[in-house]
Amino acid sequence: MTRFWCVHIPRIASAYYIFAVIIAMLLYPGGNHIELDQVGYSFHKNFLSELGFHKTMSGDLNFFSSVFWNTAMYMLLLQGIAFLFIPSLFRVNRYSFIFACLGTLFMFPACVFFVGVALTPGDIYFDAHLFTTTMAFNLYSVAILFYVLAFLFSPLSNYYASGGVLLFIAVGVYAYYLGDFQPIDAINDRVRFLETYTMDFLIFNVVLQKVMIILMITTIIMFTFGLDKLIGKKNAND
Repeated sequence: MTRFWCVHIPRIASAYYIFAVIIAMLLYPGGNHIELDQVGYSFHKNFLSELGFHKTMSGDLNFFSSVFWNTAMYMLLLQGIAFLFIPSLFRVNRYSFIFACLGTLFMFPACVFFVGVALTPGDIYFDAHLFTTTMAFNLYSVAILFYVLAFLFSPLSNYYASGGVLLFIAVGVYAYYLGDFQPIDAINDRVRFLETYTMDFLIFNVVLQKVMIILMITTIIMFTFGLDKLIGKKNAND
């Protein structure tokens, strides 16, 4: 049961997220924040959360795409539950255990906020969507930081924490270039949005977001291999 929750569930949640997001992209009708007549989804011009819009920027209903996007967000709640079981694996070292407990303290609410992202589509509830998205990413990043420290203080190879290190480089780039930037509602405040966003700036935002998401998923997958090792060591000692 420990391996099921600590290893299999995070992997299943990550795999389903990738699957559902790809399907949602394929089903997305079209339009981005600048080019309303764009056909379909653009990997470098559309934010991920646009997959959850009630209506796309082109004005088309987005039912099928949003269903897959929302279920991907709901699946992350399972990941949050899984992390409630993980700190016990780090009892081999006092500091690892403390950092793992702190990591879970941030991971579980982060995953709850990701569900909130699904419940607040940005084209209808812009402010609430911005709040849930910001909280989800911030809490998730802090959780990853504490788990990186938990792995570094554990008897395992530092390799399992390397994905988290790359993630924080990306977070640092984001904070440096976009930390003070205030997002603008592209639907209800379109004039100011177009005065602020160039296509290059939009692409930079979109691509950096996806890089961070890819690194988050990679980090979790790498964690599960380390957790599997800890479970093996624990079983051997028992």
